Amino acid sequence: MSVLIDIEGYETKGIKIDPNGTEGEHVELHGIFVVLPKKPKRSEILFHDKPKELQMWQRIPLPEELQRVRSMDEWFEKPAEFRNKFRSYVEKEFQRRRDGVWFYNNGVPTYITGRQYMFLQWSKIDIGYPSYLAFQREIFLHMAACEADPRCFGQLYTKCRRSGYTNICSAVLVDEASQVKEKLLGIQSKTGKDAQENIFMKKVVAIFRSYPFFFKPIQDGTTNPRMELAFREPSKRITKNNKTSYRGDALNTVINWKNTTNNAYDGEKLHMLYLDEAGKWEKPTDIREAWRIERTCLIVGRKVVGKAIVGSTVNPMNKGGNEYKGLWYDSDPNERNSNGRTRSGLYRIFIPAYDALEGFFDQYGNPVVEDPEQEVEGIDGDFITIGSKTYLKNERRSFKDNPSELNEVTRQFPFTEDEAFRDSIEGSLFNIGKIYQQIEHNEELFPDPVIKGNFTWKEKDKEVVFSPTPNGRFRVCWMPDITQRNIVKIDRGKRVAPFGEYGCGGVDSYDLDATVDGRGSKGALHMYNKFSLNRPPNMFVVEYASRPDLASIFYEDVLMCAFYYGYPLLVENNKYGIVRYFESRGYDGYLMDRPKHLLSSSSHVNVKTKGIPSNSQDVIQSHAQSIEKYIHEHVGVDSETGEIGKMYFNRTLEDWIGFKIDKRTKFDLTISSGLALLATQKPKEKERSNFKEKVFFRRYKV
Repeated sequence: MSVLIDIEGYETKGIKIDPNGTEGEHVELHGIFVVLPKKPKRSEILFHDKPKELQMWQRIPLPEELQRVRSMDEWFEKPAEFRNKFRSYVEKEFQRRRDGVWFYNNGVPTYITGRQYMFLQWSKIDIGYPSYLAFQREIFLHMAACEADPRCFGQLYTKCRRSGYTNICSAVLVDEASQVKEKLLGIQSKTGKDAQENIFMKKVVAIFRSYPFFFKPIQDGTTNPRMELAFREPSKRITKNNKTSYRGDALNTVINWKNTTNNAYDGEKLHMLYLDEAGKWEKPTDIREAWRIERTCLIVGRKVVGKAIVGSTVNPMNKGGNEYKGLWYDSDPNERNSNGRTRSGLYRIFIPAYDALEGFFDQYGNPVVEDPEQEVEGIDGDFITIGSKTYLKNERRSFKDNPSELNEVTRQFPFTEDEAFRDSIEGSLFNIGKIYQQIEHNEELFPDPVIKGNFTWKEKDKEVVFSPTPNGRFRVCWMPDITQRNIVKIDRGKRVAPFGEYGCGGVDSYDLDATVDGRGSKGALHMYNKFSLNRPPNMFVVEYASRPDLASIFYEDVLMCAFYYGYPLLVENNKYGIVRYFESRGYDGYLMDRPKHLLSSSSHVNVKTKGIPSNSQDVIQSHAQSIEKYIHEHVGVDSETGEIGKMYFNRTLEDWIGFKIDKRTKFDLTISSGLALLATQKPKEKERSNFKEKVFFRRYKV
């Protein structure tokens, strides 16, 4: 039975998750297509006999007579007529565990995986048995696809606080370990203490103890272990009166935990690995390095023999967040190698905080995101009067005068991936309050003024066209009139940018096709409209941040965009590959010479006339000042007019928030946007004083 199937109209293969191989509805989840099981007859769907308004997930308790059976030994001691009475019930539970369950939820036939069924029905957690929540169904479906897909090493979930993921993963470990033979399942967290106490002892062991007797394999050791949960034959068989063991073969499967080191499981053959709070692993531990080692424990040859479940909120970049961010970008299912795998082997999933916020679920487990017209009864019996999105925005507004706290609240309860990866803003160079005002405004805009797409030649060197596509490398919010696109201007026999008086661009380039560790910075581009009466003034109109497999692809992308808009470009000339490429294509007239007011005394003798140096202190300071000035004048709310800025590129705004002048090369979008602003500046009549180490722009202390 093939798990991967072709879906008409899509290059991406669908992943069947039904163990019986049936094929039902196709659902797109975070870049992958999940093929649900075929919907059964109405009579086979739970709660079909209830009125629509009473159709919701309800746990079905263990029959009272079976509650008194504590072990398989006791089961076998019961009369045959007793066992025959409940045999079909036990067999049905095993089937549901394997195949999953369909139930009616407010009239809607809803499928949950066997994992989620075991979580809801038999996994008792600190608050009792869990409630059905729609966003958790999404996690379980995605997890099932990751497990079924032979190309995938597992799931990577970037989450908000209190989403219940630790409980979910603990339940999955117990469910898997209690039915497979001779396997090792491992746990790591941000510290060894967290792995042992918060996950293994408080959750894994507790969940296993809550299982009914027929799901409990033979167990070695105490009923409350501290180091491992071992489903082995006890070294000394316990007496019948203790009722803790049963007749049958042992699984010889173990769940254990390890301290937080890069090579904790190196050399082991793992069946399942849970990496908890992977976005909070601080040095010397590196989650990317740890994953590089531990993924080898999940594969034999080319065959994936084990799966990982990885999840976390995200720490600041200098406290483990940056390494986790790298792992996240390596796990995009839209970017695969020739073997069909992502760079990490994982498939990522992100769910906005407003879809997963405690206290904002109706009685059917669906999130109440927008403000309801009438109050809604919640799953906890309380009534919900506002939506989760409004609630979270209110929380954010309460910190509007405290950017540091606002940043933390946003990162812990993110609406978007970019928000999840916000860095700490201590010592930020720029006015973070105005940037956040702009971001919040942008997120509320409908329709979104930013369109993703790619530029391509319709006819080479004559006409460029823009094609919208969800995975496009470019983000565009304004285009010139059709009569002012693709204009060719010849000056002294050379192509030159025709509309330099209207706009310009900044480029942060790279020269190498690939780096040793595969972590090279991205190529970045911004196009900017200057002040003019003919075009929307003082406005970034194009954003680009990507690293195609070949540097030449990036160069051609930049060239096509410049040709389309007719804007000249300012580049950093320490990466000269793009200059040579433009020269070879006959477009060096689109590259700006070094602005005279940014010349240092040493640069007068430099033969590189195109672009500006990246290591000049004069340029570094002017670059940061230009962004600071732009933020003050054109970002967020204008204190005098009350108008909001028109800076629509949130990726760039987020990059400005985290910008560190001493680590500026890591901020590609900040570099390119600052270069675009520098390109607009005219020489000053008065010569600048020699500042040396002096900083001319203020720091915003938060």
